[in-house]
Amino acid sequence: MTLKEKLYAHHISRASFLGTRVTLRQVSRESEAIYDLILALYAACAGDWKKLASESSVSEQDVQYWLQYATVFLGSLGNYKSFGDLKFVPRIPKAELRKLVEYAGGEARKLFDGVEEVMYSVVPEERNLIGYIDAGHVSAYYPDSPSITKAEIEEVQVVTAANGILVENTRLRKVSDSEFHLLFASADTTAPEGQKTEFVFGDGGKKKLKLVYGDYAELMKKISTECRAAAEYSANEIQRKMWEEYARSFDIGSIQAHKESQKYWVQDKGPRVESNIGFVETYRDPAGVRAEWEGFAAMVNEERTRTFGELVRRAEDFIARLPWGKDFEKNHFLKPDFTSLEVLTFAGAGIPAGSYPPLIRLR
Repeated sequence: MTLKEKLYAHHISRASFLGTRVTLRQVSRESEAIYDLILALYAACAGDWKKLASESSVSEQDVQYWLQYATVFLGSLGNYKSFGDLKFVPRIPKAELRKLVEYAGGEARKLFDGVEEVMYSVVPEERNLIGYIDAGHVSAYYPDSPSITKAEIEEVQVVTAANGILVENTRLRKVSDSEFHLLFASADTTAPEGQKTEFVFGDGGKKKLKLVYGDYAELMKKISTECRAAAEYSANEIQRKMWEEYARSFDIGSIQAHKESQKYWVQDKGPRVESNIGFVETYRDPAGVRAEWEGFAAMVNEERTRTFGELVRRAEDFIARLPWGKDFEKNHFLKPDFTSLEVLTFAGAGIPAGSYPPLIRLR
């Protein structure tokens, strides 16, 4: 890549990884503290795990068990599997992990004290799965809301849908039986100009929904700054506008602005550096409407792109050989823009199977 392309990829990567703590806060209450514990133990030994084992009097096997847990945790960005949503616990005995923590001391000890029980807990069985809270499951999309029900979540969704409010970048908090706060991920802590922020619903309008902006504000501000930096190194005007819309989306908490970015994304044919970022996949929200943070940067594999580009070019010839008649095909085949990519950065709770390198880009 050219220096400009490297800088473009660099700022995209930073914007993507700055959302790590967003994802952690979307998984479980304890995930961010466990993440910090992993970092603290790594820092205590500067990555020299044999030294950690020796000086803490913990067997190398138990240290390996800790490393296995940390690896799965970092791959899922939380203590629930990124595919399957099932909780996993360390194989290292709790007493042995305590020795590692005592060796690290300071912040590590404080973090472990706060998450020790929940890290190892496997009862009740229902809490080992991400899902609706009133079914006994766990979901950080509904923070500080132990009594929120599936019915209430669906009630709120009816209100937001009726008022054209997009909720992919939100979490929902139950303040009381009659008040709910919809938390928007945004750098700004005030609502966009002209946005109505309070709605009534339920029998006789006895319930209130309030829109609250500034969820993850400190992170969204850093992310939008990196998006604007990426815009400065864009290859063309379409890319620049795309990154300006990304930044606007994260500044004001607007999914509509994110949709605008995707319109430019579709127009950006054959980029040397490919990317996307934001609140994208809704699989882990039990209601299926709130999306998890992810972002990636990838580079074009030019040789493979040429090879499969020829396949696309000759697609109409191949379609004619398929074992069915023209009546089962479109009148005109719309050739996609095809690019084969090698992933440089993928920030999120696990890379989807279809996005492992090489990643295929079709428009």
